[in-house]
Amino acid sequence: MLSYEEILERALLAAAETLDLEEAAESAGEEPLADSDGEPTEVREVQSLSDAGFMTTDHGVVIRLTDGREFTLSLKQYR
Repeated sequence: MLSYEEILERALLAAAETLDLEEAAESAGEEPLADSDGEPTEVREVQSLSDAGFMTTDHGVVIRLTDGREFTLSLKQYR
């Protein structure tokens, strides 16, 4: 049986894989993200923290963008 963290991690993976950064920026009334050459920044890769090689027991995802930036989302239960 999967834990809450594992189920949430899988949901984040699925959501991040279909994330359209240009559409998200436009719906927020902002300019789309762009790299230094003016090219649109997109999600290049999404992995769980463990699959990405993070040395942690936490669950979460790492999102890598086409401009080289990386972001992590970690799940921590507090109640």
